[in-house]
Amino acid sequence: MNRQAHLVIGVVLFLVYLYIAMFFHGTSGELFVSGIAAVAAGSLFPDILEPPVNARHRGFFHSRRAFRSVSVIFLLMAVPFLFYPGIHHFALVFGASCFFLGYAAHLLADSLTRAGLPW
Repeated sequence: MNRQAHLVIGVVLFLVYLYIAMFFHGTSGELFVSGIAAVAAGSLFPDILEPPVNARHRGFFHSRRAFRSVSVIFLLMAVPFLFYPGIHHFALVFGASCFFLGYAAHLLADSLTRAGLPW
């Protein structure tokens, strides 16, 4: 899958996440810029770690284990962010969760390709 497809998928999932965050916190778009930058970085990060030199470039950072790990990290950050209004470092937690959302989106998209994700 190419870079633009990963970015589009990451941004779409980010917009859903931002909508949910706005529903729970009533925030406006002040987190939009940092969140979109973080999700874009996360969406491209696996290919920075393991550049796509051929169809079989997928190692640990493109694996199912990595997908499970970044998904758990995203959930561990997103759930307190969404449901605990008094969370400290609100913008930092949101930005970090957006990065891991982008990373998970990248791996999810790659899992749908013919090559899939290795164990």
